[in-house]
Amino acid sequence: MTRRTRTVRTRLRIALVAMLAAFPVGAQTTPDHLDLPDAVAVERVLGIYPPVRAARDAVRAEIAGRRRLDAGPYEFIIRGGYQNHNMTNGRFPEYDIGVERGVRLPSKARVDGEIGAQNVELARRISYSAWCDGARHLLKLWFGWARENVQLELWTQQAQALREQVGVVTRRAAAGDAPRVEVNLAEAAASQAESLVENFRGRENGARGALDRTFPGLAIPRTARIGSPRPLENTLDWFIDRVRLHNDEIRVVRAASKRAALFTRRAEADHLPDPSIGARISTDRSSQDKIAGVYLSVPIPGQARRAFTDSVRAMADSAASNEAAVVQRVTADVALMDGQARGAFAAWRKARDAAEGMRRNADSMLRSWQLREASLNEVLVARRLALESGLAAALAQIDAEEARYKLLIEAHLLWNDPEEEAEEHRD
Repeated sequence: MTRRTRTVRTRLRIALVAMLAAFPVGAQTTPDHLDLPDAVAVERVLGIYPPVRAARDAVRAEIAGRRRLDAGPYEFIIRGGYQNHNMTNGRFPEYDIGVERGVRLPSKARVDGEIGAQNVELARRISYSAWCDGARHLLKLWFGWARENVQLELWTQQAQALREQVGVVTRRAAAGDAPRVEVNLAEAAASQAESLVENFRGRENGARGALDRTFPGLAIPRTARIGSPRPLENTLDWFIDRVRLHNDEIRVVRAASKRAALFTRRAEADHLPDPSIGARISTDRSSQDKIAGVYLSVPIPGQARRAFTDSVRAMADSAASNEAAVVQRVTADVALMDGQARGAFAAWRKARDAAEGMRRNADSMLRSWQLREASLNEVLVARRLALESGLAAALAQIDAEEARYKLLIEAHLLWNDPEEEAEEHRD
């Protein structure tokens, strides 16, 4: 072997060592933190989220409806008539005019006032539920984009390193220090990685576009940042108790159940009909006789009122059963989320340890290759396994963060509606 050949091989070896040392491995390939969007920005985009705006408009409608119920269903009615009275001694014009109004009984007025207030409360609960649905959707889209972004970044780094490897192996083959088959393998690996980069670039662009178009104005960073997951600080029973008090779905059905109970009271009160009171003035024989009087009219209740009460009572029972069903479902969902969050945290720790082990193995294999104790193919396999393990650890990290945040939203601990927080609610 000539001195020139040894010099070329030495330089190629140094270049390859430098390239492999820079090759992205494990969790080191990802940034340090995955931050959620800024809380102020989240409030802004959720405030203009169309379902939230629609629900808030419905609150204004129910506020007007409460005024209508406070005013009552009755208005003044003016009645008038004219007749031409033919008598033997002539024809005499006569008229009749009266004013009447239905009178809502005080017990019904009180219940109507409560129903109006409960209608507003239910509309506010629905508005808050729309906000929470928006928060859930935002969280889902945010982490969906983060997954694609992290994978794109990892595969981009890998493709760049593999393309550099092609150059190194090509120079080694030209110097007679590597077989041609290694060039072919390196070229195939680089092309495969570049194909995956294009795939993940399209997926990342799609996820970014969906997030931007659903919540316009939300700042989306170029690169997702993975935060270090934290274990849940409270027990499952604590989360279930909090969800029973604060969860938006439960509060909606609870408000609906209370309103249904008020409807039952109103139907029962309607067994005693509201009277109508009126006053009238009439004339006789061209105003020669003038007549004034008052009158009272009261409907006679029948089976229709009782049947309506039975129907409303059954609907109230149905609403109470629906409330129990939603509480059962939501608490079961929370138990599932709690288990998923705890499991995802444990899985991330194991995946992190596995990635670290694969990284150490790749470093050891690199040193073995430097000592001519391992082949280049063995080094590349070790590096590929380290990369895959690092990617699995990064995705497990994202899963753990998302699972914890989902539970915090359900427990009313993340991204709360400021309008809901400012209101004093009946439940």
